[in-house]
Amino acid sequence: MKAFSSSILAAFSLARTAFSLATYSAVSGGPSFSVGLPLDSTISSTSAGTVYFSLQAPSTYQWVGLGIGSQMSGATIFVMYSDGNGNVTISPRDGKGHVQPDFNSTRMSGVTLLEGSGISGGMMTANVKCTTCQLDSTSTSTQSPWIAAWRSSGSAIDSTSESYSIQQHDYGSTRQFTFDLTTASIPSDSNPFISSTGSSNSGGASGSSSAAPTASSNSGGVSSGSSSEIPPEILNNFMRIPNYQKAHGVIMGLTVALLFPLGALAMRVVGSPVLHSLIQIISTCTLIAGFGLGVKLAQMTDLLYKSPGRAHTIFGTLITVLFLLQPLGGLLHHRLYLQTGGRTPVSHLHIWLGRAALICGIINGGLGLKLSQNTTGGEIAFGVVAGVMMLVYALSVLLKRKGARGQKARGEKTRRAGKWEREERMIERDAGSSRSRR
Repeated sequence: MKAFSSSILAAFSLARTAFSLATYSAVSGGPSFSVGLPLDSTISSTSAGTVYFSLQAPSTYQWVGLGIGSQMSGATIFVMYSDGNGNVTISPRDGKGHVQPDFNSTRMSGVTLLEGSGISGGMMTANVKCTTCQLDSTSTSTQSPWIAAWRSSGSAIDSTSESYSIQQHDYGSTRQFTFDLTTASIPSDSNPFISSTGSSNSGGASGSSSAAPTASSNSGGVSSGSSSEIPPEILNNFMRIPNYQKAHGVIMGLTVALLFPLGALAMRVVGSPVLHSLIQIISTCTLIAGFGLGVKLAQMTDLLYKSPGRAHTIFGTLITVLFLLQPLGGLLHHRLYLQTGGRTPVSHLHIWLGRAALICGIINGGLGLKLSQNTTGGEIAFGVVAGVMMLVYALSVLLKRKGARGQKARGEKTRRAGKWEREERMIERDAGSSRSRR
């Protein structure tokens, strides 16, 4: 009888474990997350499999995200926001660093929004089943890394588009934490968030969970595993990214689209080598400052010579090198001009290299605006300034060439007129000499 009772207790304990969910609450009264793995799931860090998870947050939040991984770069991220019809949209995305994650249509094929999802009672909930997901750990890890972020300010998104462009999360609204997946077992491959065992259909942990939540010392919530905020030094770097983006974009935009063209016009229109040199020296200094900010920004976002920032960063580096070669070319051009009194091959190389660098710089500015997902107003402003300056420069080149051709034509006409006058005088002299001999 004693042995039989022990068996019953053991079976009951096992049943409780099988129905448990790992839970994490980021902030008191804020977002909460739950995860469960079917016993027969093949999910791991190397193979896709089934995982159930739930995101829940006040309906006043603009969006909430849950990610599989220890950091944004390389993470599998799921973003929840209102769809405008009383339900929610769940969007699977790939983390690329500290930029907006990209929608993954392939992963979406294995994502299902389950019963119990929606907006009700001031809360929005996404109960999700994913069969195309992989973990960043084994399925039995007691410290499986996950991340979370959210934006509590702003109006509701109200979109059914899974690729909707979201705004950056609020300051301090990010978390790195771990789930103890040994407490995240569910007995069958079915929705665990509306089970008859007492689990909540709002995305909370199952009422029969055997996982005892532990207080999170620095997140203000509870979790079935260990949890923490992002370390202050990492968070500070992360929150400085918008400032670096603005500084880099403004400095490089003004340098390439305004200052360098003005320097070229100073020589082309005003004809002042001193003014030309002064403006180009200032432009080169601002270029170096902007380039330094860009390199630091790319390092902070893990985009330096890496996708999706590969094109912008590589192109930007090459263009910067071209601009840095220009002062040397300018000095050689000036020195040879004084010696020869005209342009030399170095002169033409200097001029055309500068023009090529300007055009490439403007193109790369467009790539940077696209990468940073700048506002339409910012893109228009950059395009207008760059377009106007290029038009003015092109007109100055055409007008000066036309003036040079006219001057050359006038010189040729004068030369011919002088030649005719000399010939007429010689004829008159010869005629006078003939008359005097007679």
